[in-house]
Amino acid sequence: MKTRLFAILLLFIPSLLVAQEIEKVAKAKDAALSGAPADTAKKHWLIQGTGNLAFSQAAFSNWASGGQNSLGLNAFVNLKANYRKMKHVWSNTVDLGYGFQFQGKSGNTLFTKTNDKIELTSAYGYEIHKNKKWYLTVLVNFRTQFTDGFNYPNDSVPISKFMSPGYVVAGIGVSYTPAPWFYLYMSPSSGRFTFVIDDTLSAHGSFGVDAGKKLRIELGPYIRADLNKDLSKTINLATTLELFTDYFNGFGNIDVNWNLLLTMKVNKWLAASINTQLIYDNDVMIQTDPTEPAGPRTQFKELLGIGLTYKFN
Repeated sequence: MKTRLFAILLLFIPSLLVAQEIEKVAKAKDAALSGAPADTAKKHWLIQGTGNLAFSQAAFSNWASGGQNSLGLNAFVNLKANYRKMKHVWSNTVDLGYGFQFQGKSGNTLFTKTNDKIELTSAYGYEIHKNKKWYLTVLVNFRTQFTDGFNYPNDSVPISKFMSPGYVVAGIGVSYTPAPWFYLYMSPSSGRFTFVIDDTLSAHGSFGVDAGKKLRIELGPYIRADLNKDLSKTINLATTLELFTDYFNGFGNIDVNWNLLLTMKVNKWLAASINTQLIYDNDVMIQTDPTEPAGPRTQFKELLGIGLTYKFN
């Protein structure tokens, strides 16, 4: 029991301390801090979006040291629709990404996927404090991918597919919004549902589901922190951190999903971007060496590119 209480404190206290520090430095008026039009406005929706298409290319002709012609593209779209009226707040986010690299023939591999992401988040909040910063909130988050994934260079046996895995997190908690660029959600008890609908992957017990099953259900504390801030006129930082642990299976083993996007504008249409994602899931077994047993591993992805970008508000 003491171990569980200590783990809960480890989850919640750091986030509360960060939130309190952010509140101290947020000096804007309450109407501006809401991140949406004032209650007296005729329109209560705030709609924002960002789109990016980055590319990379390499070409060789009679190149003595060797090389392969290649073309890579990576695209992402982030849309936000936030509603505020009186004590009601409804926030919606659509985050989509897809990337690939096309190479000169190497074995049987011509096309390799470099990015694949579908993430939808919706949160309804009801104001519980007159400063318009604390809300009783119901949040739902959904994640999956567009196309099959492979452990390259083997491109014949999929290791992931659409809704294999698919993740849904749903719960009720409190949210804290001290500034338009920061959002913190804390839930003492959220459900986390892992779907593996593909028969082959399900039979192997992939992504933590029991072999032959297509759904795994977990219940535990969940924290989500979102930050989206302009560091300067040309640099924007957007990052999301999710933390979860299951009350009934390996409590204290914290699953982590951390996304970071740093965008540096060259001009109105051109920008360089760095996108990273770090994942740790204690239930996902990964084998990095055929001579060693599979086990949970820290997963990391990094994408760097320069290309067209568009932002609207």
